Amino acid sequence: MAKSHYMPKSDKEKVVWLNNFSSKYAAVAIFLGFTPQDVTLVQNDALVFSYLVALVEIFTTSKERMIDYKNLMRNGPIGTMSGPAPIAPVLPGAPGALVAGIIPRIAQMVQRIKNSPNYTEAIGKDLGIIGAEIAENSLIMKPVLKLVIKGGEVEIQWVKGDADAVRIEADYGDGMKFLAIDTVPHYQDTTPITGPAIRKYRATYMVNDEIVGLYSDIASITVG
Repeated sequence: MAKSHYMPKSDKEKVVWLNNFSSKYAAVAIFLGFTPQDVTLVQNDALVFSYLVALVEIFTTSKERMIDYKNLMRNGPIGTMSGPAPIAPVLPGAPGALVAGIIPRIAQMVQRIKNSPNYTEAIGKDLGIIGAEIAENSLIMKPVLKLVIKGGEVEIQWVKGDADAVRIEADYGDGMKFLAIDTVPHYQDTTPITGPAIRKYRATYMVNDEIVGLYSDIASITVG
């Protein structure tokens, strides 16, 4: 059965994954043929990435507070006692060496782990390096598109079913190109209609941010 990729998509999910991987890896590294130095490198990468994601949150919050203050000073109400401007955040120190390429480096380590003669599927599951199984029916999922004109624009109608989203491509006369990923039916194509033409669309379903199944049949509509 096909499997999705083990690595989560969002940075916050990556932090959780890396922390689990780092902790579990330390317990089995020697058994798998790795050195204490390898363990230290993985632990440092997990700590640094968690630190950097936390910094982004700190700066984001600080920026939002500054924008709110700026808007208050700009728009009022007149005479509002605004108080002093927000101060810059105090940043924690880095937990380790800041070496670029954390995720590619971890991916290389995962491959080395899987190549170890002592590696087992049970170890892989515990480390979180085996992706979730994709249901067989997702391999043949196929969207059906219906096109209508609404408000002078093309509306691409589709049924969500068991999918998370559709990835839509459009052909305006120059070949199929990526248009959008839509999570809630239906999708409104806001590309201006500049004259008479035939527009074509196709789509694939997505599950867990991965493309699954088959392309829809190409749907076409006359516009302009």
